[in-house]
Amino acid sequence: MVILLSHAVGVLRLVNRAVEATLKPVIIVTMVAMLITVVWTVTARLSGISAPWTEKVMLILLPALAFLVAPIAYRRAANVALDMLHDVFPARLQRLHSLLIHILILGLLLISLDLTLRKIGLKWEGLTLLLDAVFGLDLNSIRPFKAKIRIPVLGLEWRYVFMVLPTCIALMVMVNVELLLRYTIGLFDPDNRLVRPVRSFEEVAVNLGD
Repeated sequence: MVILLSHAVGVLRLVNRAVEATLKPVIIVTMVAMLITVVWTVTARLSGISAPWTEKVMLILLPALAFLVAPIAYRRAANVALDMLHDVFPARLQRLHSLLIHILILGLLLISLDLTLRKIGLKWEGLTLLLDAVFGLDLNSIRPFKAKIRIPVLGLEWRYVFMVLPTCIALMVMVNVELLLRYTIGLFDPDNRLVRPVRSFEEVAVNLGD
């Protein structure tokens, strides 16, 4: 069982690492674009130049950056966490506790994925049936953006900007599955190297279980 799960983790690890490698330059470009926009906004205000587009660009870049970073941050456990209760458990119970937490997170991610897909006019019938069966949620009342709803000044349709949400949430689901498999391995072998989380980018090179 552990061997099979380890192979599955290895495949997902390669996929998620490839996703990270793809997202990193996109994140850098987004941050540079935000910096340029902020500098231009300040310059425009001080010099009296009209630049109404800067506010709208930031309206796009800020949430986009948050969701682009989310899959990497989630996999690296780069979030605030309350570990007091977790740390007092023995090793096997720690893995079980982490597994249950990430199962709950998977439920939230699937709900978010269904909601955001609906907002851009897509509907995944299988996901809808699953959420209805597990949570009793009927999300059919969620309506997509109307085709003519555009961002003022830029004239860009909101649904195109909104696509970053379901895309990045889907990537987080893949990360979640990898983490679930890691902690399942931890139930059988709590000290397995695959169960150790990578807390920071600096640890990646030395932690074979990243």
